[in-house]
Order: sequence, then structure tokens, then C-alpha cells
Amino acid sequence: MGTAIATGFKYGAKAVVTVNAVDLSAFCDDAGIDVGVDTAETTTFGATWKTFIEGLASAKFSLKGNYDPTASTGPAAVLTALIGGGAKPVVFNPAGTTSTELKRTVSAILTGYAESSPVGGKVTFTASFQGTGAVTFGAN
Repeated sequence: MGTAIATGFKYGAKAVVTVNAVDLSAFCDDAGIDVGVDTAETTTFGATWKTFIEGLASAKFSLKGNYDPTASTGPAAVLTALIGGGAKPVVFNPAGTTSTELKRTVSAILTGYAESSPVGGKVTFTASFQGTGAVTFGAN
């Protein structure tokens, strides 16, 4: 008996990322969104299993890629300009921007930016963002 092949899987190389309306996709090789939901424990005496209630949701966004100091629309210029600049729109299309794909949009604050220069490799950057408010899960 054969194994069914899933047809809905997507290839990550088609992802598209914009930060503050600037497309950084050509510089990035990894991006992700992490949505978490707080919980409060409601377990009472005598219980044998813990119980919880749902709390508030939040989102974090991360971005990694190739450092480029020369392009005014490259990651070094775009991301360092966000330091101390408040929340800006981040749009993540994990499988591309065709009309059949989904996107995630959130207003986010840059919470970390790093550049790395390994002696045996390429210069890279990483950026982390804290979402402020709801993530919109929608279609392109």
C-alpha cells in the first residue's frame, strides 16, 4: 500500500518579507513568526491534572540574512534606521505572494539587531521584533 504524498507543502525559498514597506527578501535566508498565548493556572486542591485558562496572545518575528552596507534599501540601512523608531509594519509571506498564499502582518518594534563576521564565512545580520497588537492572518 502506497503512502499518500501531501500536495500542500510549500518551499521556503519563495518567502517574501517587508519591514516598514521595504522588501528585504533578496537579502534574507531565514525568517519566522512565533505566536504565543499566555496561560494562567487554575488547578485546585485534590486535582490530579493541572487546568488552565487562556490569556493574551503575542507575537515575535525574526529575520536573518546577508549583510549589505551599501544599498540604501538593504538590511543594514533599513534595520538600523528602526532603532528607537517605534513600531513599524512587518509583513511575512512564508510561501510567496501569489494570490493563493497567506501572509502575516503585524506592527512590530525592533528589539535586537546584530551583525556577525566569522573568519571563514560571510558577514550576516539578525534582527528580532516584538509585535504590538494583533497579527493579521490573511490572504495575499
